[in-house]
Amino acid sequence: MTLVQKVMEAGVIGAGGAGFPTHVKLAGEVDTVIVNGAECEPLLYGDQSIMENRAGDIVAGLRRVTHSISEKRGAQVRSVIGVKGKYKAAITAFKSAIKPNENIEILELPNVYPAGDEQFLLFEATGRIVPEGGIPLMIGAMVMNVGTLAQVNEALNGRPVTSRLVTLGGAVEKPLIADIPIGTPFSEIVPKLGPKMDDYVFLINGPMMGRIGTDPAEVTTKTMGGLFILPKDHSHVRRLSRKLTTEIRLGKSACEVCRYCTDYCPRYLQGHAIEPHKIMRVINYDRDLDTKTITSAWLCCECGVCDLFACPMALSPRVFFREFKRKLKDAGIKNPHNRSELEPDQMRSMRGTPVSRLVTRLGLSEYDIRPELDPNPWSVSKVVIKLDTHIGAPAKPVVVIGAKVARGDLIGKIPEGSMGAIYHASITGTVTSVLEKSVTIERNGR
Repeated sequence: MTLVQKVMEAGVIGAGGAGFPTHVKLAGEVDTVIVNGAECEPLLYGDQSIMENRAGDIVAGLRRVTHSISEKRGAQVRSVIGVKGKYKAAITAFKSAIKPNENIEILELPNVYPAGDEQFLLFEATGRIVPEGGIPLMIGAMVMNVGTLAQVNEALNGRPVTSRLVTLGGAVEKPLIADIPIGTPFSEIVPKLGPKMDDYVFLINGPMMGRIGTDPAEVTTKTMGGLFILPKDHSHVRRLSRKLTTEIRLGKSACEVCRYCTDYCPRYLQGHAIEPHKIMRVINYDRDLDTKTITSAWLCCECGVCDLFACPMALSPRVFFREFKRKLKDAGIKNPHNRSELEPDQMRSMRGTPVSRLVTRLGLSEYDIRPELDPNPWSVSKVVIKLDTHIGAPAKPVVVIGAKVARGDLIGKIPEGSMGAIYHASITGTVTSVLEKSVTIERNGR
């Protein structure tokens, strides 16, 4: 069985958050493989823990990936591990794992947001700019998260993806970094953390690109790297919970057209034709609609720099881009922006967002602590495994209610002729529900 087949059979998808099926990515031909160890989102520490404790697994997975690609293209592939310079322990671990004279470079990155954005990282490593609306494969590069590579190494040893490392924190007595079975309900996690208040909400993933949730029945997924408990009245919770109508009203009344949102936009700084301050003009004046500005919504990566850091009035071009993106999709209008001859803005190197200042701006400094790694395996009574947490067609269930499954058993396969990902049971138990896009397993059945 080939590397690509083993990775597909293990159900590996991008652990950095996007969820792109890794076996599809590995089928591409590139000259550079870049390992993403920047841990982009504030408050998250899972990738740092993986790098410090499993650098050998990451490097082993990288070796197999580059060997496979090198054989296919008939030439050596360049390997670069991008990691923030402040992660001293991770850098030391990588240096110990890399063999003498091995063709693996370590690129130390600044402590700025979004250093973990694959386009930011790719430019730092190669000087190349991904075309508008494009992906790294288009310019001969592949970017893989450290967690993904650790899972690739597991796949090569016959172990499928059944859990992932999650940073658990916020207003709790016992923050943790824990390896949690895929599909674990939040209700089984919260008691182990000890919330400091009764009236709280969930911040799912990070504070920049994450979202607010209130349902304890929600579950962890293959792409979820963080879960934080925050007071319901916290300023950041209110900020992320604002309605579109409120954003429009605030934009019309408070936008100064200062263009800070554009000056700090990572995609604009890469030379892409996106200028967030212009989308504010479209919203604010309701006339002279600029088609190019509206369709530039397709170029927005929704990183949150424009609204959560740059704007002095706390307005949100990102929300408007997201809404226009939705409307364009519903209307069947595809991205017309595809320039490839791009030049970075001359101020790019000076406009990364300092993470420490960002965390302070978000009002989350008291929660920015590194939790201890829980060395114990988590035992949960129930999992609800979502079959659509990847890019592509949802997996098709292959189990029935009442079936007995062991951890690692196949429960969802890729539909015929589609791009997708495979899913496996994350605990041993009985299947108690099978829906179109989820499978529920209870440890003791009903």
